[in-house]
Amino acid sequence: MIKSKISAVVFCWANLLAAAGFGQEVTWTLSYEHRLPVKLMATDKLQQLYVVTSANEIIKYRPDGSEQYRFSNNILGELTAIDVTDPFHVLLYYADYQRLITLDRTLNRTAELDLLDLNTNQVTTTGMSNDGHIWLYDAARFRLKKVDKTGVILLESQNLSLLLPEAPHPAQLVARDNWVYLADPAQGVLVFSNFGQYIKTIDIKGINRFQVVDNRLFFREDNQLVVYDLQSFRFTTLALPQGTQAEDRVQMQRSRLFVQKTNGVLVYSLGK
Repeated sequence: MIKSKISAVVFCWANLLAAAGFGQEVTWTLSYEHRLPVKLMATDKLQQLYVVTSANEIIKYRPDGSEQYRFSNNILGELTAIDVTDPFHVLLYYADYQRLITLDRTLNRTAELDLLDLNTNQVTTTGMSNDGHIWLYDAARFRLKKVDKTGVILLESQNLSLLLPEAPHPAQLVARDNWVYLADPAQGVLVFSNFGQYIKTIDIKGINRFQVVDNRLFFREDNQLVVYDLQSFRFTTLALPQGTQAEDRVQMQRSRLFVQKTNGVLVYSLGK
């Protein structure tokens, strides 16, 4: 896929390792684990973990692994996605019912939005903006839209099927700083301004899940975590802990790696 572009070196996130006091050689140390049936996982910039169980319940854990809060909703079908970009505004998406729910930091409901009321019945992916509003991709009209929690459309892009070689089919949306990223496995990562204007496509194909942290784009390829620097345009890699399986999902937050398995979540720290 993109292996020819990737430097086969041990990953060293210079600022992170310097702040943590590590040298060039790093290993993974298991900090703690949670054993329970897991359907989805999310992590925030405070290194807090959110687990969606097979019973559709969300459990929030502190950085030390202790439980904080729980939230459950069993009337809207399966929870499709959880976005914790802002730990004070958690976004839940129930695709079967085209419904969005926002929670506060204690996982109490703050708003609920029926996307059918917006005349959009094919929203494929959503994400929280950095100003407390919501980004969504309307697959019926091929537009990226920004709405408030009452459903008012604040911004929208042009028809992307007319701007791109083919209509996008994004698997995930991530909003960070002043940019919005849509990962389309067939075309790459589409980049938009905070005003919904299409800027460019990053030539990274075949990914369905990714993160953007401190101007770096993280995604998994085989048994490694690939890091693309959005400023230097360089790729580096980080080998995943032994025992990580192909179906496991991973997320990085500072010096911690979270590995989602079907029967739990393993939390690793970078060590010497």
